[in-house]
Amino acid sequence: MKKYSFLFLIAFSYSAASQLPTIKAVGGAGKNILWAEEKKNADPDGLGFFHNDCEQGVTPVSASSTLEPQGSSNYDMKNLNDYDPMTAWIEGKPGYGIGEYFEIKTPNVNTIYNGYQSSPTIWKNNSRVKTFKVYIDNRPLCFLKLTDEMGAQIFELPDVNNYDYEKPSIFKFEIVEVYKGLKWSDVAISHIDLVLCCFAENTIIMGTTGDLPVSDIIYGQNTYTVDINSGKISSTKILKTTKQTHLSLLKILTTSKQIYITQDHPIYIKKYGFISLSKILNTKGLENYIDLIDEIEILTWNDASGMLLYEKLTGIELIQGIFETFSILKLSHGNTFIANGIVTQTY
Repeated sequence: MKKYSFLFLIAFSYSAASQLPTIKAVGGAGKNILWAEEKKNADPDGLGFFHNDCEQGVTPVSASSTLEPQGSSNYDMKNLNDYDPMTAWIEGKPGYGIGEYFEIKTPNVNTIYNGYQSSPTIWKNNSRVKTFKVYIDNRPLCFLKLTDEMGAQIFELPDVNNYDYEKPSIFKFEIVEVYKGLKWSDVAISHIDLVLCCFAENTIIMGTTGDLPVSDIIYGQNTYTVDINSGKISSTKILKTTKQTHLSLLKILTTSKQIYITQDHPIYIKKYGFISLSKILNTKGLENYIDLIDEIEILTWNDASGMLLYEKLTGIELIQGIFETFSILKLSHGNTFIANGIVTQTY
């Protein structure tokens, strides 16, 4: 696997008073994003200027307070997930909003846009969150430190790997510290979301004319899709790919295969079908990924025999860092493909 400079920006530190871990978000987009220009230049036939291929969406549930509308602008909690970074939830408490909060319903959450990102000037003039205290179903979970910049910030909350998609939790984000605005004390958040998928950039996709590094795949290249029932493979064209940044990957080992994959990407597991490792952890009622070793069998492609073959999971390790990840989202026909010899599907 490619060597990464692990910054361990999500390493846990502990408050002596609370014993809650402190998580640090990772940003990098700077303080001068012109969303209005991006919207103006977006493809009118596309998905929109503010779209992430792997976003899952969250549901805003409540907010402790909300700033009153001003003219045509409102600052309602629904702005937290309206897919427009130029709108925002703004708390309505006098001062810097310490103790104010919003709640969302979601299986997990890992992406946030800090401040009122309508424009760089408006962003600077309004206050932004420096630290949240995060709760899950009313249980204190951690402190979340945000960077003082526009654009997306990504993070990983502790102890939520085995969440259940069918039973989402209520996550509460309570303001603890702020970055003070140049003009106004009002504290804003523009967007919050859950973004999932993909594979490490060194993953190899089985192509019809040879190996296809997942990071180099382009529109129209041919790969193989596999019929799970018959075991037959057939050629298909790659119509859409994606690139995401993540802060952890699972290193998965079977008898003869190895792959680095995000915790939420589905692979085919005997008796379960396509399922992510995080979901199967929950399904089996286990706490740690290592408990899956020798307990599940993963569907693989055997080059020598030209057949599908189940192999036991022989090793698994959660690796933390900053990773550029990739995946295939759409094929001309079929929805399965083979990555590092392991059967997976479009996300």
